[in-house]
Amino acid sequence: MTLHPSPSNRPALAAGAERRSVAVSYLLWCLSLVGVCGLQRFYNRRPISGTIWLLTFGFCYLGQLLDLLLIPSLVQQANQSLLLQDALRAAEITSLPPLERQLLQLARRSGRRGFTINDALLEIQLPLGADSEVVYAEIERLLHRQLLDVGNDERGRVVYLEP
Repeated sequence: MTLHPSPSNRPALAAGAERRSVAVSYLLWCLSLVGVCGLQRFYNRRPISGTIWLLTFGFCYLGQLLDLLLIPSLVQQANQSLLLQDALRAAEITSLPPLERQLLQLARRSGRRGFTINDALLEIQLPLGADSEVVYAEIERLLHRQLLDVGNDERGRVVYLEP
């Protein structure tokens, strides 16, 4: 499992949150040639104006003709919130220290008493969409590379400590 969300393992966004396409918008606009106006507006997250276009035949086709010029900006506006979310997600990922470094710092702060998985989950900052499986995998990797040791505390819990 990777620490950086890729498009395939990002958390699912709200329904209908996929990016809109100019080509699909123009294809939907073409349906106005057979009397179905406004579908390009529904597609680009404009349900109110889409309903108006549908009921008024695109303002007697004048609005529909205007949409020929407006479709690129409609698509851009429809995708704006998704682009912002992607930018914020990328900024969050780059601002977090690497998980390896956070775990090693936690081991050093914990000293001889070590830290448990619960301690790690409470103290480290995980990238958006990451869960305890990411922490387990990273601890296993650090154990394999002999950057962490494993032991038990006085209560018998599994603890990880600096070698």
